[in-house]
Amino acid sequence: MDRVLRSGWLTSGPEVHAFEDEFARAVGADFAIAVNSATAGLHLAMEVLGIGTGDLVLVPSITFTATAEAVLYAGAQPHIVDVDRSTYLMDPQIVLNFIKEECELRERKVIHKASGKILRALIPVHLGGRPCDLEGLQAIADKYDLHIVEDAAHAFPTRYKNRMIGNVSEITAFSFYATKNLSTGEGGMVTTNSDKIANRLKRLRLHGIKGQTWGRKRWKYDVVEQGYKYNMTDLAAAMGRVQLMRTAEMQERRHAIASRYRDAFQDIKGIQIVKDPEGSSQHLFTIEIAPAAKMSRDRFVEEMYARGIGTSLHFIPLYRHTFYKEMGYEPGNFPASEDIYKRIVSLPLYSSMSDDDVEDVVFAVQETFESQK
Repeated sequence: MDRVLRSGWLTSGPEVHAFEDEFARAVGADFAIAVNSATAGLHLAMEVLGIGTGDLVLVPSITFTATAEAVLYAGAQPHIVDVDRSTYLMDPQIVLNFIKEECELRERKVIHKASGKILRALIPVHLGGRPCDLEGLQAIADKYDLHIVEDAAHAFPTRYKNRMIGNVSEITAFSFYATKNLSTGEGGMVTTNSDKIANRLKRLRLHGIKGQTWGRKRWKYDVVEQGYKYNMTDLAAAMGRVQLMRTAEMQERRHAIASRYRDAFQDIKGIQIVKDPEGSSQHLFTIEIAPAAKMSRDRFVEEMYARGIGTSLHFIPLYRHTFYKEMGYEPGNFPASEDIYKRIVSLPLYSSMSDDDVEDVVFAVQETFESQK
């Protein structure tokens, strides 16, 4: 950071370029384009793929609003689908059922019967760092000529079938928000193996300017299309480069904490631990307060707060928010998500937690359940 401040170049410059190269190598992608948020990355993905007015994009019900919001930025319509009950993720069978039951094929296009819009893309979300079934989703995308844009806000460094997330689908968007495994405070990265997509992403992230600010010869520049102010600063990139070097160390710690939690809670009646497959980034540690518990999820949260432990919920399903309710969504259309929502809670998990911090969480959970007997 001191190096950047002394360099006199604070916005997008040599640190951003270095961070992009290092991140691309880390995930095995040909190109990485730094942006100021994953939301920006998802929006740019829609723009690059030509998704806009008259188009429909499938998003899962359990995700942060940014997933659907980015679709709206492009002028397209997000359509919320339920998730798999056991994984909380977008599932190939659910997508197939949607296409077969709610759409029709016209001139090789998938038309949503209720809205008349063309289904153009899927945005699978790797919730908690657990990878979606990308192979199954890609088979559907290939059959129906759809794009896949991965929302990998939670998924660095997640692996899927021995490949790093970021090197599987056409476009992948990562988040480096303050709570993420790799953080720049605010920031994100888009990866792709297409030089055409990469070049357009670079233009769009900075006002549609051909060529980048850093390294440009003298004063000449050319705006070739409408763009956005989505670039990353060198200050943020410098932070990201340091965190990237510490990835293995931080992941080892996250997995150690998760392992301690699993050991401590596996025999508590009333707790169901959400399984994380091999390769998960272990971004979240999620439990369900099962029917066997003598308390609700909300009561559990309050009991934990009373013991000095903050918890969270990832996420309130999209269709439960006022904005999406006004689009006509009803909770009854999402049985899996509704059941998940009533039970889930995320426990503290971050790589700088001390052993004492972890044991405080363990003790609070155990005491909460003991007090309900």
